[in-house]
Amino acid sequence: MLFRRRAASAFVRKLLYFALICGLLWLLWLGLRGVMSTGEGDQALEALNKFYTMEQAGNFGGSWETFHSQMKKRFEKSTYVQQRAHVFMQDMGTDTFTFELSEPQAEYDIRTEQSGDELGKAYRITVTQHYKTRFGAFDIVQPCYVTQEGEEWRVLWIYEDKE
Repeated sequence: MLFRRRAASAFVRKLLYFALICGLLWLLWLGLRGVMSTGEGDQALEALNKFYTMEQAGNFGGSWETFHSQMKKRFEKSTYVQQRAHVFMQDMGTDTFTFELSEPQAEYDIRTEQSGDELGKAYRITVTQHYKTRFGAFDIVQPCYVTQEGEEWRVLWIYEDKE
């Protein structure tokens, strides 16, 4: 009987050591993953999520504020707010939408327009917006870019010349 207790307690002790080692390895892996990644992709994703969450709520003025300065030059705030509200709410007959964001992909030296300035490092994130409108259900898929301007992460759309 004494032999069984010692064998059982030795087994439990080994099991606890194994669990402890696995836990420490897991924490080490999480720590190394955090140190190895810059976190920029997550910050870019968070900025774009903020933009589309405001758009989803109809706060087009707030979403305009998250634009990169090159986008703000392209759209005056009042024009942007009026056109977005008109197209999505009045023309399509929808109050809101749902959206999905892809994983961020780092890209370098992008331009918003072919003749524009290079922006350096940016993150490309594909946005899929799901609408239920009076014309039926449909999706809009758009590649978006997020880059750092000063201390802030800013949203960009790329415009190619029309043919």
